[in-house]
Amino acid sequence: MNRPPPTIRKPRPRSPDNKASDDATVKGLRQRVAKLLISADQFQASALIVAERIDIRTTGQLPIIGQSPWMTRLPGGGVAAIFRYGAVALFAEEPGDREWLLSGLQENMSGAGDVRTEETVWVTIDALADEGPYGSKVRIRSADLERLQLLAEALSKAAMLSFQERRAATDFDRIEPLAQDLADDGKFSVKSSELLKAVGSMLLSEHRLTGRAEVMDRPDVLWDNPHLNGLYARLEGDYELRERAVALERKLATLSRTADTLVETVRYQSSHRVEWYIVLLIMIELVVALWERLAH
Repeated sequence: MNRPPPTIRKPRPRSPDNKASDDATVKGLRQRVAKLLISADQFQASALIVAERIDIRTTGQLPIIGQSPWMTRLPGGGVAAIFRYGAVALFAEEPGDREWLLSGLQENMSGAGDVRTEETVWVTIDALADEGPYGSKVRIRSADLERLQLLAEALSKAAMLSFQERRAATDFDRIEPLAQDLADDGKFSVKSSELLKAVGSMLLSEHRLTGRAEVMDRPDVLWDNPHLNGLYARLEGDYELRERAVALERKLATLSRTADTLVETVRYQSSHRVEWYIVLLIMIELVVALWERLAH
């Protein structure tokens, strides 16, 4: 028995709606891949204080890929974040990247930094893991711009706090012998100029924290990415940013009160010295008047 030849079905033409949906999916995947700034599954992140202030408005010569904070590409394929208060954060740093970045920022930096305050951590990429610190590492789901910006914020603020804590400790070491002088005999063993230098250093320490660091401020990237609030909260808690900032503010408040006390002490010493000068002048005038009276 002869069977009829099988019917060959032609593929149905795709509707414009389905084609547009597929194109949108492909486009979304391409954008997602393009947003990944680092392709490695694990890389090192570090932050350090290179200056007291960086003028980021004049960093146009660097290849900027993001703002708030400013992000730039490194020659080795990694990325770096730049902050106004003198901090830089580097991700997937290769040999020579740090020198390249600092040479490009040299004309925009002012004041001395402290590389001893460097914060370093290993970052692992796991699309299914809970994001945040995990032991000695930090896990994130992807190395996109927003997550690296948040990590840069946390690391740079931690480095800045270490920088300020070192300076505060130095200032406390400076005022300890002054307090000991007052406790021993009620007098200072140093000159007034040295006291005023100590006062100036204390005032600068307070200004650097309250005017430039913005430790307690919410990162700008969270306003457009509320789904990353949990990640930043865990980073903030792991590095104890708020607790350290509050403790540092208390230390700086103590330094400020000490500075006021030193200023008042110097002022009292100056006024007391002037009073003795006035008494001496009056005595000289009386002696001269008595001498003239006896001479007549």
